[in-house]
Amino acid sequence: MIRLRKAIPRSCLLKEIVHYIALVLAAGILAACGSKSFNSAEALKEYLDKQPANSPDKPIKVSMNANTRRLKNTAKVIKDAGKYVSLDLSGSSLTIIPEAAFYKCTTLTGITMPNSVTNIELLAFEGCTSLTSVTIPNSVAHIGRYAFTHCDNLTSVTFQGTVTSDWFTSDVFKGLGDLRYKFYATDKTYGTPGTYTRPDGETNTWTKQ
Repeated sequence: MIRLRKAIPRSCLLKEIVHYIALVLAAGILAACGSKSFNSAEALKEYLDKQPANSPDKPIKVSMNANTRRLKNTAKVIKDAGKYVSLDLSGSSLTIIPEAAFYKCTTLTGITMPNSVTNIELLAFEGCTSLTSVTIPNSVAHIGRYAFTHCDNLTSVTFQGTVTSDWFTSDVFKGLGDLRYKFYATDKTYGTPGTYTRPDGETNTWTKQ
């Protein structure tokens, strides 16, 4: 016996098509924005655990609304996940990046700090060997010792504002060339805002763009 299939009503078919297109567009928007937002380290861990292995040039982009305690937990999650991550904290109301917050977080490739941060504490990003660029917000008045030491692949640093030389010692970027010297080259007290780059992690000479 031949059984005839019921024809799918055109309205249902259109709904299915619209739903599919919406899913595709949503995926495309997420890929274009490249960022997924989280409010807890636990949620971030669950998400990263499901992601495939990646490379530094294709980091997983995430944003986090973090307080000081949550920030340290977030750093631990990123470190333990073993996935390369670019972290956006611009939606947070942080005033400090705590001491050793991202210490030896070797899979952190990028960091966006909120413009409420005034202090980047001692060893905050020490040993973040995959970090390639960083922007120091205009609000920052103090950068602790060794904050970016051993960030060997750092090739671009943007200072949005000035930092008094007494609060930006010579060992902040220790081992990373003449960046501090170039920053204070034309203003020995406050430094000159702008973006400073070097071609690779082996080069000691930085150039203001």
